[in-house]
Amino acid sequence: MTSRKYARLIASLGLVLALGLALAGPTLAQTQQQQPPEYKEVLAASRIADASARLKEFNRIKAAYPFSVMMETVESFIQNARIELAPSLDAVLELQKVFLGQGLGARRATSYLQAASQILQHPKVTSFNRAKVLDAILQYRSASEKAAKDADTFVDIPKEEERQAFALFLSNAFLIVSAKAQIFAGNAPSAVIALDAYRAAGGALDNDYYDILGDAQFRMGNEKEAYQAYLRAAVDNAKGATEKAKMLYAKLTGKEDGFDDALEAQMKKLPYEPEAYEPSADWKGKAVLAEIFTGSECPPCVGADLGFDGLIEAYPAKYLAVLEYHLPIPAPDPMMNPATKKRQAYYGVNSTPTVVIDGSNKTVGGGTRGMSGGKFMQYKAAIDPKTMEAPAVELKLSAGLSGDVVTAAFSSDITVPGTDYVVVLVQKEEVYRGSNGLPFHKMVVRDMLTIDPEKTKMATFDLAASERATDAYLTEFEKTYTRIPNFRFAQRHAVIARKGLRVVFFAQDRTSKRILNAIVADIK
Repeated sequence: MTSRKYARLIASLGLVLALGLALAGPTLAQTQQQQPPEYKEVLAASRIADASARLKEFNRIKAAYPFSVMMETVESFIQNARIELAPSLDAVLELQKVFLGQGLGARRATSYLQAASQILQHPKVTSFNRAKVLDAILQYRSASEKAAKDADTFVDIPKEEERQAFALFLSNAFLIVSAKAQIFAGNAPSAVIALDAYRAAGGALDNDYYDILGDAQFRMGNEKEAYQAYLRAAVDNAKGATEKAKMLYAKLTGKEDGFDDALEAQMKKLPYEPEAYEPSADWKGKAVLAEIFTGSECPPCVGADLGFDGLIEAYPAKYLAVLEYHLPIPAPDPMMNPATKKRQAYYGVNSTPTVVIDGSNKTVGGGTRGMSGGKFMQYKAAIDPKTMEAPAVELKLSAGLSGDVVTAAFSSDITVPGTDYVVVLVQKEEVYRGSNGLPFHKMVVRDMLTIDPEKTKMATFDLAASERATDAYLTEFEKTYTRIPNFRFAQRHAVIARKGLRVVFFAQDRTSKRILNAIVADIK
């Protein structure tokens, strides 16, 4: 497995673990599948902000359900609350001894990562001796590396490549935690060294990475470098990063006006450089169709969406047609419409992000902004071979706008039995910022028609009618949606911009769902 593949696997494991999620015991999500009687009480207790009240409630649950299947989870929450309430670093270290390096499996190693994160996130950490904090974390890092070489750690990870990836995950996660500890101890240059090692090992360059880098550069007096790092962290809403970037912007430029424009410009930049597609001299005329089902309320969709944005930059439309469908997963999305619902049902999509390449290559899974370069490479690896295939049909397409009506003229050299011929209205960019933080959405599907090429060579989209249909769809959704009581859209994105529109025309086998060919035309 290459270092790039390692990096993608490591990122998929989630470096968020390094920032303090409990690694001991089964997660509530896992336990939810059984839903024992005490499940709701455990879930409610886990949301109590005050550690003393949380500890009291979990002790009550423990006494009330002495034979609970969730006892390991309950004990873990009790232990975490006790650590949170510990008055000193020595008290924290003493409590952590209970779970460090215990048992069999990956937890033998990840327990040290959990412990290091608990120290840095402790409510009283600023009162701890900073040199001792750093020493404790570096000792935990060493112990974790040792555990990662122990056969007992890998009883539940049988494959050698997965073991190596897991060890690299731990190493990278500890580099991030170590960098934070070095900054806490006043050793900014050592933090930069740790971050450089993390980056060289293929770690995800996400908001945490850039926020820590900004802190290190700022403490070293490198204000320009710190500003750039904070600005990149602010794109992903890293806590406090926007304020720090804004402060440095004002200091460096001597003014406050213009920061919002600088942040927006950074938001439009991809966090990686997409490798441009180089067509072969013997290209046979096949354009691949890449479809993504996403949601503006879906955090893991960020990596996939930005991976698709890279595809748009890397491939001329002659070789790749891109369609983006917005779905109410995991929460309502104001860019959804009847066409996105129809296409969701066609493929049987029930999670976001879901990517479909040429109708038959379906993958699920996304990631953070820092993982988007890896997602781009994943999609590119699936797309490139398909561009070399011979198309089953040859398509032609042109489109124009007159008033509120888009007219698309299309043709196919042959009509293939059992084939759907589909014309799609696409908006090149829609601006909306949902909870996942992405403000710019590309190639958003607005409407869709399935046509019979033997009966007509023309498709029309009445934009006003499409807007009314979408608005009615959103209204009906509000009436029938039950996951959020009395839900109403704060914004409705039913209006279709009259500029920046495209039409995509493709032929798709009805049985196999394989795309026979696709073509894109800007609306003039």
